[in-house]
Amino acid sequence: MQARPYPDEDRLVTELIERVNGAANEPKAREAYCEGFTRLRSELNLYPVTGRRPSVVFESSSTTARNLAAGCLPLGIAVAMHLYPLCVLQCISLPLLSVARFQRTMLLRTIRNRSLIVANAGGERTRGAGHSVVARQDAEGIRLDGTFEYMSLATVADLALFKARLADSSCTVLCAADLRADSVHIGTWKFPGSMRLSDTSSVTFAGHRIPHGRYVLVADDEALCCTSDYQRCWFHLFLSDMYLARLERLHHVWGLPRSAEHIVSLNELAQLRAYALRLLDDFSTGSDVEPLKRTTSAMKLRVSLMAQAAMAALRDREELTPRDAPQLRADASELCYIKSQPTADEIILRSIGALPETS
Repeated sequence: MQARPYPDEDRLVTELIERVNGAANEPKAREAYCEGFTRLRSELNLYPVTGRRPSVVFESSSTTARNLAAGCLPLGIAVAMHLYPLCVLQCISLPLLSVARFQRTMLLRTIRNRSLIVANAGGERTRGAGHSVVARQDAEGIRLDGTFEYMSLATVADLALFKARLADSSCTVLCAADLRADSVHIGTWKFPGSMRLSDTSSVTFAGHRIPHGRYVLVADDEALCCTSDYQRCWFHLFLSDMYLARLERLHHVWGLPRSAEHIVSLNELAQLRAYALRLLDDFSTGSDVEPLKRTTSAMKLRVSLMAQAAMAALRDREELTPRDAPQLRADASELCYIKSQPTADEIILRSIGALPETS
């Protein structure tokens, strides 16, 4: 897998980082982020290929994410949070003559034609509160109130894709919400240091309107769970590719040793990845998502363990090269987040019996 950014991308990423780091305060830094991201996006392939198998769609989009992540992991993760929901939206099978299929076609067309940036919110977390967004239905569509604590690309995104519970109902609403409205408030950046480049903030909706055609009501918990699992599988595939690209770059830059265990893990991951992409191509709504879920979860866990080993190796270097200690600490700290990124390592470890179940 090629992990090195193209020259123009590399230069624009470097400029973005320098402008954000040189800003006097967060408002100025966010302004610099917006300007830098606008220049960068013209060099990126930010929309999945159409009319192809899911594995081909994934490869085309993952190339963008891992090229960015090799040089700047937080930025790569942020862009993946735009790419992977678009891949899911495009590839998940829907009945041919359904309203949902028509709405999807129109939404994807709007996103592409207007070159919109999409953010994704929700999902389980081991740290921090879950979201509290509630939807209420009326004649004009639905109204949203509440907060998502974590949303990447919050400063630059045009739309947010997420699910919310419908008040006084057992249904769930799948939404595409405009983030540029006055009824949306973007909070401060959640993470310090280089992780600011993921552009992750809380997003609060206060009486925010979503018109008909931009949401779907889902009453079947089993179907919703299957859809959520399918989406998580795509995220695990992106996450694995991005962290492996970053680890490859860090091994090269810092001359980290490649242990036998590291090489064996890379070989195992290559086999798991190929198998996961075959499962992705074969999957259809209503079929068993568990084989795909188990495979991508295993990939995510293995890459996380590799990231933790690299993090320890980088920190061991701090005493040997004091001049490089700040950069070593920064590179190491970025690698710790994968443990708690969905699905969290401890949840996967419990599922395979490596940790006791919580009471």
